[in-house]
Amino acid sequence: MPTPWEWIGGFVVLYLLLLARSAWKQGEFKQFLWGLGIVTGLLGFIGGVIWAWIAVKGG
Repeated sequence: MPTPWEWIGGFVVLYLLLLARSAWKQGEFKQFLWGLGIVTGLLGFIGGVIWAWIAVKGG
């Protein structure tokens, strides 16, 4: 049985696939990929800052 986090991850992937399909049909797939890349980069940057903060503070 999948854990709750696996269910959430599965739903997020399904939602992104549905968004990608919609963007493809509307001819906006390139914009979708740019937006996805920007959001992924921002989340990675924020996660990296938090990780570095914890590493520096010795948490």
